[in-house]
Amino acid sequence: MFINSDIRKVTIALEKAFAYDIYVRLGRAGIVQLARFLSSDAPVDAEIAEEETRTREILAGSGFALNALQIDAREQLVPERVRNMEQDAAFAAKAKKVMERLQRLRKRIQEEAAVISEQLEYAEALDQMGIDPGAIRNSRIVRVVFGRITEAVPDLPEDSPFILAGTGNYVIGIALPQAVPQMLQFLQPHGFVDKTADISAMPPSSNRGDLKQRESALKSRLDALDKYTGHFRTEKGPALKQLHLSYKGYEEVLKAMRLAAASKKAMFITGWIDARDKKRLAAILRDICGERFIVLYERDPDAPVRLMNIRLFKPFELLVRTMGMPANSEIDPTPLAAVIFVLIFGMMFGDLGQGLVLAMTGLILKFFAKRKGKGEDLNQAGGILLICGLSAAFCGILYGSIFSNEHFIPALWIRPSENIMRLFYITVLLGAVVIVVGLCVNIINNLINAEFQEALLGKKGVAVFILYGAIVLMVIRYVSNRQAPAPWEIGAFIFLPLAVFSLRGLIGPVFFQKAWPHDLAEYITETVMEVVEIALSMFANTISFIRVGAFALSHAGLSIVTYTLAGMADPALKSPAAIVILVAGNIFIIAFEGLIVAIQSMRLEYYEFFSKFYRGDGAVFSPFVLKTKMSEV
Repeated sequence: MFINSDIRKVTIALEKAFAYDIYVRLGRAGIVQLARFLSSDAPVDAEIAEEETRTREILAGSGFALNALQIDAREQLVPERVRNMEQDAAFAAKAKKVMERLQRLRKRIQEEAAVISEQLEYAEALDQMGIDPGAIRNSRIVRVVFGRITEAVPDLPEDSPFILAGTGNYVIGIALPQAVPQMLQFLQPHGFVDKTADISAMPPSSNRGDLKQRESALKSRLDALDKYTGHFRTEKGPALKQLHLSYKGYEEVLKAMRLAAASKKAMFITGWIDARDKKRLAAILRDICGERFIVLYERDPDAPVRLMNIRLFKPFELLVRTMGMPANSEIDPTPLAAVIFVLIFGMMFGDLGQGLVLAMTGLILKFFAKRKGKGEDLNQAGGILLICGLSAAFCGILYGSIFSNEHFIPALWIRPSENIMRLFYITVLLGAVVIVVGLCVNIINNLINAEFQEALLGKKGVAVFILYGAIVLMVIRYVSNRQAPAPWEIGAFIFLPLAVFSLRGLIGPVFFQKAWPHDLAEYITETVMEVVEIALSMFANTISFIRVGAFALSHAGLSIVTYTLAGMADPALKSPAAIVILVAGNIFIIAFEGLIVAIQSMRLEYYEFFSKFYRGDGAVFSPFVLKTKMSEV
């Protein structure tokens, strides 16, 4: 806790012939975060670049064929190692060519079959209306319009200059040439699509049998194509899938190898590794390379970060990462963040029954994340909800509240609605403790980084810490015993730290070799403004925690409202209506207020606690892991 894993910079030199096997083993082990050995504009090894190009071609061909065969290539199989790239490229290219030819042929047959099917449909519609297509093509005096409609055409007025006849979704209209625009305008609102031009392509009635035979022949050809495709899928599909997965893994390895520096016979790999995995790395290298390798470790202040917390605090790493990863130059605040968040949440949402419901929901989220493989974030969110639910349940015992009922169990501490001022006093005191802890962490971080002036004289340093802590203790003593601070206490713990902070521009150059202020008037003005800013921010940060008590009261208020409404339905609270109101009220409180309380808890933690010390400019340790499973090499 409080410290991160010891991440070391690692550099490996080995024979190039072993590179592929080493990368596969490193990808399976997931212990090294790879980094670029040379600058980003350095040329990539020509051999690796050529391999990448050929691999992408094979993946494109096999991927196209698999997609055409409707084979899912996302399954996690254990592919064999890439063996003969020339042979594999020829196989993938041939499969792609076959599937492209099948698709072109299928498309041409389907287009011709669609035309024939449409012509037969037109012919059947005209037969039902008793109209010969030849009469439409050869009409001279009148214009005939034929087409498809989406809704029935209403009856025509008696003085209509055109006539209409229809069957199913088809309609035919006859009119003199000058009345055709009026007829088309009448048909337009009914979804009319003109198909008159298609009638000219229809064969005579005596040849429709040939058309049906052609349609049947086309369907037979489609069936034959389906049969051939199914045979090809059965015979070549597994090999294509195996090939595709193998080269997906090989592509990942090549992308990783691009980061290394390579000569004709040697390769140099660099990155970061957890010091606890040094023995595993040595075992992998020795297993593949024998003793023909060199590995060097060194400390790196800019190394990525891996948090190292016990299982209880592990879920709360999600809250910390939301504000950024802690750098190696600062302590990991996860344990403190966990305790503060859980305590604040529980105090605002104190209810035994509702807290247990939240805890059960957290368990369900963790089970779902683990069962469905939904990721670590959802699992950690479930863990946070589980622990916060238990905290709310414990505070519910202290408040004597279970499912919004404050009369069923006794309160082991106080009932918020009956002890408002005491509750506010406790929550403000809690805020002062949180701020003091934040200032302590900031001082520790500055001392770790040898920033002694900032640790002692900074806006969040020792001088301000003593000043703020003294004021808090004096206020507590006055509220408890009505004992005012003595003059020497005011002088020693308020005026002296304030004077030290105000003179930091003069003390710093003497003890810490800092530059002297350039302009005395500017320095005085800046110091006065900073003192005012510190006073206002500390006061606002402390008073901000009064919202913990306010939300505890609002929770009690919603509980009272729920039982009041249920009592209006049935004073005995036994009728179905009263039970429904109680259940709905509790669901609303759990969902709505639970969300609001979680947001307010994060707000207090981020703005009142993290703002005192946290920078969060570290990088996450992300080791190289093969997404596609690889076989042992």
